[in-house]
Amino acid sequence: MRLTRRLQIRLWPCTLAVSALTFALAATSLIAASPPTARGFAEDICYTPGAPPHSCGPLPVVCPPDNPNDPICGARAFLRYAYTLRQPLGGRSLVHTDSTYIIARKVGFSVRDAYWIAAYSEATDLGTFVPRDLRGNLLPNAGALTTKDIGGLVRTHFATGGFLFHFLPTMRGPRSPQPNGLQPNVNDPRHEVMLTHIRKWAMDGPGSAAPLCTGGFTNRTATGDYATGATCYGGEQPVPINGQYSLVDPMDIPFQNMTGRQVISDGVTSDRFDSYIGNQSANARTGIYIHALGDRISHHVCTDEGRITPPTPRQRAFDIDLLVPGCDQGPHAVRHEFETGVDFGKLERQDRTTEATLSMVYDELVNFARLRGTLDPSATTPAAKTAVVTNGLLPALERRNPEARLRAVTSVGCRLGVPAFPGSPAC
Repeated sequence: MRLTRRLQIRLWPCTLAVSALTFALAATSLIAASPPTARGFAEDICYTPGAPPHSCGPLPVVCPPDNPNDPICGARAFLRYAYTLRQPLGGRSLVHTDSTYIIARKVGFSVRDAYWIAAYSEATDLGTFVPRDLRGNLLPNAGALTTKDIGGLVRTHFATGGFLFHFLPTMRGPRSPQPNGLQPNVNDPRHEVMLTHIRKWAMDGPGSAAPLCTGGFTNRTATGDYATGATCYGGEQPVPINGQYSLVDPMDIPFQNMTGRQVISDGVTSDRFDSYIGNQSANARTGIYIHALGDRISHHVCTDEGRITPPTPRQRAFDIDLLVPGCDQGPHAVRHEFETGVDFGKLERQDRTTEATLSMVYDELVNFARLRGTLDPSATTPAAKTAVVTNGLLPALERRNPEARLRAVTSVGCRLGVPAFPGSPAC
């Protein structure tokens, strides 16, 4: 089956064939220079030294919001994001960072805790988050607001298993229905392996015995899941995690990890997470999980199609298959351009990931605030959620101009009594 697919020949219309070939060649050359883009809610605000911010990857005006599979738009989007990755000052995601901060504060977390949850959410993409102002300048107190390095979790770090914090595949049998990644079941460890694994680790909190394992794979529990066991799979005898991720169908990017404790940073594995992070460990755990939840939804078209195959007596390895059309880099990049700066109402339902993510992030941060004993009871009402998400953040994130979008998101928080995110214009 796999060999047949790799050798499959497709008959494309002439113009599509040329565009696909151009994209494949461009993508291949980029892969040779650096890892591929693996971005959930990619940075939409990029810093321009000494000037206002620019959009990291705006949807070209010629690209329709209801067709992520247009090959020309896919090639342009992929190349634009590859360019963005190389910018020296980088940027931030208004979904992973500012929106998470506002929601966390509104459901009951302190301003300080809300900031660190958001900062570690963004650091899950970047390795380290450092706050900057609108013109890319470091804040005067940036050192005190900079996260520890968690580079082992970064989206392009295939060797550490970081990639799997962003592309969270599911485990299902041949007769299991395809999961609904727009609303992933956070209480289903049998199928949502990585997502539920990170959630349990985050909820159990600092000092707990809950492991954080590469790929989310623990020893199988009595109830049959590989996500919530007490130890990482294999213990002192780890097994391979063999994966393949689609570049351009049927071209794949192979990767391999070993089961065991997740690498957090150089020389730091997950058993040392709390001592390494320090007094922000609980917030860091929460931020990492909230980021993974957002990426599960952002990448659901890819990961809903993919699957995990667990080890057997004859094949002692986990197999992760993301060599599926939904993971191709062109549509993948275009879908990230659908996530900010566009009219969400014009998107197909499966591509309305910003709405789905902010809704679930709100609900989950309510759960985490309740667990911490900081929940604002009024935050549990439908009206409160509507004010923050539906009538607040979503319209703000639709602004096409990047500075206007950032200011609009900040204004949402200000109207709700949330101080501006560090580096944003003051309320």
